[in-house]
Amino acid sequence: MASVRFVFRGLILVLGALAATGAILAHGGRFSRHLDVLTHLSLIYLATGAVVLVCAIFTSMAHGKLPMAIFGGLAALASLGLIVPEFTRPISPKAASGAPGQIKVIQFNVSQRDVGLEERARWIARQDPDFLVLEESTPAMRAAVLRHLPRQMSCGMTCYTAIFTRTAPEKVDRPRRGRYGLGPAITIVHMAQRDGGYIVIGTHYTWPTKVRPHHENTARMLLLTKSLPKDRMIIAGDFNSTPWSFARRREEARIGLERRTRALPSWPTNFGIPFLPIDHIYAGGDLRTVSVERGPYLGSDHYPIIAVLAPIS
Repeated sequence: MASVRFVFRGLILVLGALAATGAILAHGGRFSRHLDVLTHLSLIYLATGAVVLVCAIFTSMAHGKLPMAIFGGLAALASLGLIVPEFTRPISPKAASGAPGQIKVIQFNVSQRDVGLEERARWIARQDPDFLVLEESTPAMRAAVLRHLPRQMSCGMTCYTAIFTRTAPEKVDRPRRGRYGLGPAITIVHMAQRDGGYIVIGTHYTWPTKVRPHHENTARMLLLTKSLPKDRMIIAGDFNSTPWSFARRREEARIGLERRTRALPSWPTNFGIPFLPIDHIYAGGDLRTVSVERGPYLGSDHYPIIAVLAPIS
């Protein structure tokens, strides 16, 4: 029994040391793209630090109480330093639930899975979105949506990112993926003024562990949106990037749009406990948020995101 307790204490110390090291190094993401990858695991550092601190309470000084407390405290404090800014950032006032001219945007990475196509399509049809952005959609998925929901479909990159709209867009941009072919999968629709004059961008970034491509995703997005009017712009997609990433914060500071999702976990769907907020919806200054929520499990490893927005004028 004593040997089991010894192994358990050793394991807790190792986990605490790893969590503290990861959380502290993640702050180096301010100046290093590679260290910024560590920021996405901030919630894991925080949870591990909390467990280690609890274990320290029930451990005697002779059996490692002090190092447990130090490692657990460092992990918790350093990870909170990464996470807290997401909850303290300023947000624009919300629109009333009955605000006129509301539009509904659904963003959903279907993960190239044709699981429960009819169930997915029926759910989408019941939601009756004005704009539906699908990433990693298959031909079967897109066909199912169109069977249940009369919409215009615009695609880029052979439909890797598809946008469905109530009326035909005035213009559709299907930009190439830019330098080295490392830009994001992206589709841009420009709606006519009679349809609100919205510019809706659907996108899908690569994993942040692919440091150079992920950086190029950001650079390409900033280049493509630089000259476009922002007031009624909406960007929705799977950014594969959490709000506590320094790269995400830098992009948000430059793009001129407000992210309307706030620490809303959308991945993974395993066991019904998503812990990474990587699917986001951004909108320009002429749009106020009515509501933002996560949709149900629909067979993908991502949950859909539903945002209702209302124009100011």
